Amino acid sequence: MPAKDPRTPTAKHARSTFDWVILPAVVMSLGWGLRGYIGGGPLGAMIPGALIALVLCQNLGIPARAAAAVTAFGAVGIGFGGEMTYGQTLGLLRDGNTFWWGLLGTTLKGGVWGLLGGAVLGLGFVANRLTSKSLLLALLCLLVGVVVGLHFINQPKLVYFSNPINRPRDESWGGFLLGAIALLAYLRKFEPDFAGIAWTFSAYGAIGGALGFGGGSLLLAMQTQLPDDWRWLPCWKFMEFAFGAAFGAALGMAARSAHSRLKLVADPHPSIVTINQDRKATFHCLMGALVGGLIVSGVFLGWLGYLQLFEANWQSEALDDPRRAIARVLLGFTGLGCVLLLLSRRWDLVAWQVAISITIVAAAIDWQRDLLPRGEIDLAPHYRALFVVILAAISIIYVTFWRADRNPRLAHLAVFTTCVLMGIGYLMGLALADLWWPAPERVAAAGGRLAYLWQSDRSEFVVHAIFTVLLVVSLVGFLRAGRLRGTTETTPAA
Repeated sequence: MPAKDPRTPTAKHARSTFDWVILPAVVMSLGWGLRGYIGGGPLGAMIPGALIALVLCQNLGIPARAAAAVTAFGAVGIGFGGEMTYGQTLGLLRDGNTFWWGLLGTTLKGGVWGLLGGAVLGLGFVANRLTSKSLLLALLCLLVGVVVGLHFINQPKLVYFSNPINRPRDESWGGFLLGAIALLAYLRKFEPDFAGIAWTFSAYGAIGGALGFGGGSLLLAMQTQLPDDWRWLPCWKFMEFAFGAAFGAALGMAARSAHSRLKLVADPHPSIVTINQDRKATFHCLMGALVGGLIVSGVFLGWLGYLQLFEANWQSEALDDPRRAIARVLLGFTGLGCVLLLLSRRWDLVAWQVAISITIVAAAIDWQRDLLPRGEIDLAPHYRALFVVILAAISIIYVTFWRADRNPRLAHLAVFTTCVLMGIGYLMGLALADLWWPAPERVAAAGGRLAYLWQSDRSEFVVHAIFTVLLVVSLVGFLRAGRLRGTTETTPAA
């Protein structure tokens, strides 16, 4: 009789629908809500990507060492879609004359987001089983596909879902669509043993993304039909919560569908470079913190600084000049993300700092940037910088020491990440001058302080009530999943 795999849960502790569907939906709904609340763009989209990857790795019983690349690929892969513009597309959807075109645009963009994000997340599950050359070629195919799509579809506005007259935006959904197709085609042709996992996640992701964004955008369109007394409802946030829930549920079902095939990544591959637990642990922790600091500063002080210098140059190029598309891809988040993925596949320490610390620092930067324009709070620059530095240090140090533990639990890292990000979200809600220093005449006209706060900030109260419910369910789910896999989330000695 064959020996039982210790990673396989017993019938008593078998994963339930809550673990495979509801928890991923709740966690990604929380992450997506935070993404739209404290951080936009691709760096903000890393929030739901990192959280959903941690959930799936827990459900699949993947040890921390092997889960590093998966979490980094999930964060960066779903972050890619954050470069797509959709604000004007939602504007089209709220206009009766362009409603159906706007709905088609949100559905298509959500599907593309899910297709590419799912494909890269699926690639993360098998990245440690590919050779360095094969992974490099796969990512090159992705980059080439994005360039081709941008140049031939998006830049000439062949199919356009934004406003072509009033401040037209540079769309990129066509590039990401062809990029995802090129990546999946490469895996099917040259890595058929592993292609099925990426294809499964991309298929489920595309469906979940399309239904989530297309269906969720209807909640935003509904706002124009509400009675005047109810138009204060935060329908934009309802859309984001719905998008994340559908996307997360779909990825959870993809993981359940591919569960048997994903057993091949349950053990880390020898190609991962890690730090042994030995007498030099203190030195290695210090070195790990230094590496984390270099990674984070390299992204935010290096890449972002150079990006601002070159951005004006590539935007000035003619739309029919291929150099414009090449520069947008290689100098933008897509090019940076591919570099980070290659590093993450090689070094698990880099992977954890990319997935967790970069995500947290990006949220901290967005929080302090929004203090004045959003909350009318003019905090001194050195205090704002200190806030970012402190959160960066906390994240880098925690990740370093968590990873150095002999039995690092994914549940602990997931709880830490979720609490820090939600903490920034709560600070965002509290950073409103009107909340602390309202005009006396307005308070008197409203009939008192509480009445004034409800009238002026009731949508914020509703949003934070939803955030709190999602947070509690997420933390309970993480801890529950951690107990089911607690004895198996170990990092084997190298």
